Amino acid sequence: MDPPAGGLDMPLQPPPIEEPAFPFESELAEDERKRWLVLHVALPRTIMTCDMALGRSTEDELNDALSSLAWGSVDEESGEWTLESPDPSLEPPHSSLITYSEYVARAYPADPTMEDKAREENLKLGAGKRCCFTCPGEPGTKFRPMYDQMIKNLQHSNKALAKAFGIKKVSLKEDEVPEDPTKTEAQNIMRFGRHQILPSFWYLLIQLTKRGRRFSVVFRSFSEDQLVQAQKELQLFAQCQHPAYNGQNKTQKPPLMDGNKGSRDMRLSQAAIGRMDRMGGFLRFRDRPVELAEPAPAESAEPQADLPESAFRPTEYTFPPYHEAYAGLMHQILQTTNTAAIVDDLAFWETHERVSTAGKMLLIDRAETKARRMLLTSEEMLVPRLIFPREICRLP
Repeated sequence: MDPPAGGLDMPLQPPPIEEPAFPFESELAEDERKRWLVLHVALPRTIMTCDMALGRSTEDELNDALSSLAWGSVDEESGEWTLESPDPSLEPPHSSLITYSEYVARAYPADPTMEDKAREENLKLGAGKRCCFTCPGEPGTKFRPMYDQMIKNLQHSNKALAKAFGIKKVSLKEDEVPEDPTKTEAQNIMRFGRHQILPSFWYLLIQLTKRGRRFSVVFRSFSEDQLVQAQKELQLFAQCQHPAYNGQNKTQKPPLMDGNKGSRDMRLSQAAIGRMDRMGGFLRFRDRPVELAEPAPAESAEPQADLPESAFRPTEYTFPPYHEAYAGLMHQILQTTNTAAIVDDLAFWETHERVSTAGKMLLIDRAETKARRMLLTSEEMLVPRLIFPREICRLP
C-alpha cells in the first residue's frame, strides 16, 4: 500500500484475528481491542431460554421468540393472519407485512386505558397465542422445523455425557423437573437433558480469556431465582467442574477462571449482586459493606459476619443524577471483582406498561475512553443464537 501524501507512514494495521470472540471484533481498531470490555448480559432470551420473572418455560419462550420474527399478512375479510416469510427475520420481506406477535397485540389490546380485569385477560390470551405459535394447527406450523432445530442445538450431542448422566429425553418445561436436593449440583444442572445457559456464552468467556482481554461481566435479570441458577453454573464452569465443561466424558475443558494458578476469577459473589430500585432511586449492594476494600470470596454466600448487624451499612449508590451509580459500578464494584450482577426493578417495569425506558437501565459516560460497554439483551437474539450456536450476538 502506498504511503499517503506528505511522506507520512501508513498507520499499522491491527493483526488479523484467526477466530473472533464476537462478531465484528476484527473490524475494531487495535486500541479498541485493548479497551476494558464491560458486558451487561441479560439472562432471559439472551443466554438463557426461560423467563422465571414472567413464569415462561423454554417451550413458551422459543415459540414466543419465533412469533416476533415471523412476518405475515392479515386477511381483510376474515381478519386472520397468514404466514408469508419463509424464514425468521428481523426485517419484513415487504413493508405491508406484520409479525404474528404484533398481530396478537392488535387482536388482544392491553393498553393502560382499559379496565384492569379486561387488560389482564387480554395479556393472558395474547401470551397463550404466542407461546403455542408453532404447535399443530397454529399459524406458525411451517416454522416448526426451525423450532425443532433450536431444540436440537440445545441438546447435549455428546453421547458419552448423555450416558454418564442417564439423559434419555429433553424437558422444555422447567416446572416439571424441579431441583432434587438429594442430588449433586452437576446432576441438577443436567436434569433437563439440555443446556440451560447457551454454549455461545461459555465460548465467549473462553475466547476472551485465551486472548488475554480485560473484560467484566454484569448479569442483568428481573428474577433473583434465575440469577441464582446462572451464578451456580458460572461458579462450576470457572472452577472447571461444570458437567458439560470439565474435560470428562469427552467434554471440553476451559481454562481456569477461579483465581487459582494466576487465572482471573470470573465467579459471582453475593457481595457483587446489586438490587436496582427505580422508584426509590438507588442501586444497593446489600451484602457489600461500605468499608469493603477487598473482594469477598466468590463462594461466600453470606454478608460479612464480623460486623455487628447494627453497624453494617451496605454499599448504595443513589440517582438521579446518575454519575454516582455509574462510577460506583465501574470504579468500585468492578475494580474488586470481574463479575457482578444487577437485579432490575420488575415492579417498576410492569407499573410503566413494560416500556423500554422502564426496563434494564444501562448507564454510560460518553467521555469514557478506557472502557467499552455493551448491553446484550434483545427480544430477537434467542433465535439466531440457537440456529447459529457459536455466535454470542450481533454486537453493534
